Amino acid sequence: MRKQTARIRGDGEKTREALIEAAGELAAERGWANVAARDVCDLAGVNCASVNYWFGGRDQLYEAVLSRIPDTIFSQELEIEMVQYETAEEALRYFVTHHLMHSEDKRSWPMRVWAREVTATPSANLLAMARKIGVVRIKALQQFFADYLGIEDYRDTRVGAAFITTMSAVLIHMLIAPELRNIVIPGFEKEPEKMRELIVRQVMAGLAARRDEIAREKASAR
Repeated sequence: MRKQTARIRGDGEKTREALIEAAGELAAERGWANVAARDVCDLAGVNCASVNYWFGGRDQLYEAVLSRIPDTIFSQELEIEMVQYETAEEALRYFVTHHLMHSEDKRSWPMRVWAREVTATPSANLLAMARKIGVVRIKALQQFFADYLGIEDYRDTRVGAAFITTMSAVLIHMLIAPELRNIVIPGFEKEPEKMRELIVRQVMAGLAARRDEIAREKASAR
């Protein structure tokens, strides 16, 4: 069945959005290599020439699809919320809690497309997106980790280690199907709030231990 979203002539923004949504859904389901421009237009409910007209081609449309991934993980809106907190610790706690609380509705096509890309050979489109958009968003997020650990340079390897450890806990919740998660770990279904709080506390405890270790290293180096 065709979507009705874009059947309003002259509304370019709705047409673009409908194409991105349709392309994202199909890429998540089949893999982009198995999606034709006609498939996208049929699902979006638009003319078959729309992909070329609005994006310049199939590859450019996929770039628009991939550009949604960084915002799903760390949007500017989420960053604005985090900077409102007085300490980096509070900001990071909010970040982890936010994703745990929204883990089910975050299982949208951006993360499923991302999962397909990172568990296989990444496409040239993903690598280009990572360099152009993803790195900027990751830098901004890593700065919170650097501030919390008391390290000036976010590129410090200790920041990177803390970042990847924390993100592993966050991303698994964004990717795993709630139905499977609830079977493997029944606590998510029986006591979801308690499970979220325990996970947040465990993640933050690991970061605190690393922060304290870094502080001791600094003290002994004086």
